[in-house]
Amino acid sequence: YAANNNSLDCQRLGCYFCSDVVAPENSTRDRTLDQQCTVTRPGLAPIAASMATELLVAMFHHPLGNCAPAPEMRRDGNSTGSYNPVDDGTSASSSALGLLPHQIRGTVVTYTMMTPTVPAFPSCTACSERVVEEYRKGGFDFVKSVCCDVDGSYLESVSGLSGFREEAAKMMDECLDWDDDEEDVM
Repeated sequence: YAANNNSLDCQRLGCYFCSDVVAPENSTRDRTLDQQCTVTRPGLAPIAASMATELLVAMFHHPLGNCAPAPEMRRDGNSTGSYNPVDDGTSASSSALGLLPHQIRGTVVTYTMMTPTVPAFPSCTACSERVVEEYRKGGFDFVKSVCCDVDGSYLESVSGLSGFREEAAKMMDECLDWDDDEEDVM
């Protein structure tokens, strides 16, 4: 809800689900332990909780609180151009406890973490204005409808995600609909 509080004068960054173009589903069903969602894996849930706690405390110590901007992208100068989140104290996202990343995502496949900055997605199935409004109107009945929907189509419809994907598919079809009779002009 805090991400959608429009009374705050700050940039609305995306939530965890803003980078997904599908409705959330059961990440443990029919999956081996190594394929399950990170926070459901034994031993990793406490790590995820610890990182969330550290982010929350750092946010409370930032002068702008939950309006703290995401860290700026800086390149580390090597040939790979990888992101180098070093806190030199001059970044607007610096707090008394160091750099305040927008998100922390990790993988145990390579034992690495990254700190992406994701813009808010207008058709997000978790934080879009349409979903928040439906929750405000329906409360638990809305949550129950979402949870009882077997294929996720209800939430995709409410959020506008299904329409977004249909529009994207049309654009791809138009983009790939080349006329073979036209000659290339160079």
